[in-house]
Amino acid sequence: MEASDLDDIATLLDSLKLGATLGWEDVRNIAGYMQVKSFPAGTTIIQEGRKASSLAFIESGVVTIQKEEAGGSERHIIDLSRDAVIGEVAFFDSEPRSATVVAKTDVRLLILTRERFNDLAASNPALAINILFYIGRVLSRRLRQVTGRFVGLLA
Repeated sequence: MEASDLDDIATLLDSLKLGATLGWEDVRNIAGYMQVKSFPAGTTIIQEGRKASSLAFIESGVVTIQKEEAGGSERHIIDLSRDAVIGEVAFFDSEPRSATVVAKTDVRLLILTRERFNDLAASNPALAINILFYIGRVLSRRLRQVTGRFVGLLA
């Protein structure tokens, strides 16, 4: 990867909440393991049931998370935007994707594959742990939200 590409990715990452928790050198280091990919509105980014092991940070745009219902129709779950993490479930458990993600607007993602994360972890374990804790906090917030909604439905 050329230095200018690396700096471009690092600048995008640095503007996100993950980047704000790290110093510039760590951001630049992580950027070397990521790729930027853009999707036009209406594009299916992740398809439920497909095997994959990457996650992505939304740098710009809005995505819709959908879950397949019995009969094949898609049910809207939530819209996510800048700073959200998508694809993290399959990233961690290596199972097929648990939901479909569709670009609601034009979207730009910073993508980290499991393979590239493993490379990062081998070269900089402390930084990899910081990333895992960041994603863990994201998952914890989502679980709290879902639990709150579930309890609300039972009341």
